[in-house]
Amino acid sequence: MKKLAYLDGLRGIAALIVVFHHLVLLFYPVLNNGEETNSIAKYISISPLNIFYNGDYAVCLFFILSGYVLSYKYISSNNPKILIGYAIKRYFRLLPLIAASVIFCYAAIKLNLINTNSLNLHTGSGNWLTDLFKTDTSFMALIENIFYGILFFGDNQYNPVVWSMKVEFIGSMLLFAFLILNHKIKPKWILFMIAFAAAFYFKQYYYIAFLLGYGLCFLHRNNMFYINSIIIRSILFIIAIFLCSFPAAWQYWNSSIYGIITFKGIDLFSFYHVIGSGILLLLIIQHKPFIDMLSSKVILFIGKISFPLYLFHLIILVLIANPLFLMFLPALGYNFAFIVSVTITFPIIIIVSYLANKFIDQPALSLANKIERQSLKGLFK
Repeated sequence: MKKLAYLDGLRGIAALIVVFHHLVLLFYPVLNNGEETNSIAKYISISPLNIFYNGDYAVCLFFILSGYVLSYKYISSNNPKILIGYAIKRYFRLLPLIAASVIFCYAAIKLNLINTNSLNLHTGSGNWLTDLFKTDTSFMALIENIFYGILFFGDNQYNPVVWSMKVEFIGSMLLFAFLILNHKIKPKWILFMIAFAAAFYFKQYYYIAFLLGYGLCFLHRNNMFYINSIIIRSILFIIAIFLCSFPAAWQYWNSSIYGIITFKGIDLFSFYHVIGSGILLLLIIQHKPFIDMLSSKVILFIGKISFPLYLFHLIILVLIANPLFLMFLPALGYNFAFIVSVTITFPIIIIVSYLANKFIDQPALSLANKIERQSLKGLFK
């Protein structure tokens, strides 16, 4: 769907934000947790500036984009067979690249190539870093993890970033079920509001993202909601940035600018990211300059490789940037050692992502499409 190519570009931007998030957690964790010992980092961590490395909001944007894109063809044709085809192929679409990333991590663990303890001594990344990649290295555990542990239970013991693949898979299937149930219901918003309220009540905020993606697609494709006012757009943009940058440093929520939307005993961290991402997508799909920017060759390339970029970046950072940083640290000092190690490592991440996209993800997409066609042919002769 060429009309949606710019959304691939937006997905690429989101993938880069996740990379920046893990760079912060690895090398500058104070920017995430806002320790009092570093006042500048603390104020950055609880300001809208954290939007450039706020990983949770970026993942919420992934889910909203999935809701939008997976609904697009169905809304355009009003044909529920499309949803059945999507549901049949979803597992086969996601699994191959996930399996490749997990096997890659498993090999690194098995060969004892990962050393996070020494990095933690210098960066203060804490338990998050030292607990990574400590797992069951038996072959059967690996097989179970690949074929059902990740997509059905969110088991990320080998590759930490695949926790979101369960939400992606289950969220997609719930969306297809919702659209089929809602196919003949009028008005459409009744079941939408019921599903939204249920997800909010049970604190399943990530699944709200898929609903919002569908809702935005429905409104946009039917020309039902367009914002002409520059003032309203500007206000919504400020609100989107404010919500998307809601910080991880929970201990400072009440004393920060986010205190006005902080409520005692209620954790709305990911909910705000979902709503903020939804507003952001609403503004993007209605604003041609945003679409043109996201359609540039460089951003579209990043979008094309965003799935493998997301799955492989952390293990490559740990395997390459980690030892390079420790090697350069005595001679260059902390900040320059970080810059040099990341400058060397980032092109490697891009190359690995490109190769994984070309030789694993694209063939997987072709296979999934073939399974979809054959299954639909068998079901609807």
